[in-house]
Amino acid sequence: MTDRFPDLEIYLMKANVDAVAEWLTSTLGELTVIRQNNALTTWRVNNMEILFTAQAEKNFSSLWFKQNTTPWLSDLDAGRAAYAALQTEVRCSAGGWKEDDDAGANSDSENDQWIKINQNGEKAFSW
Repeated sequence: MTDRFPDLEIYLMKANVDAVAEWLTSTLGELTVIRQNNALTTWRVNNMEILFTAQAEKNFSSLWFKQNTTPWLSDLDAGRAAYAALQTEVRCSAGGWKEDDDAGANSDSENDQWIKINQNGEKAFSW
């Protein structure tokens, strides 16, 4: 069984902020907008802050759940749910991290692997 990640982050290809907000509202409850501009939207729901960065990486937006009070245990769980709801490619980390992990100590570890979720299924890759 996977431990609950303390926070979650997934990347959504060409994501629409309104579609993301609609999905999150239907899944987590009513969102309160904390901040919104062209680059960054911040919501609060269930004592959790959620940041949506429109262009985090080329064609991908970042969706970061700063505190994981979601129904999902891992980035992959959140990524699967996002793909099912939004039907846009999702990328997420294959593994978690811990505060005491040494940066770069495990460069070939699961933590450096990514999962791509799209119409072709799920596939591990290096981003």
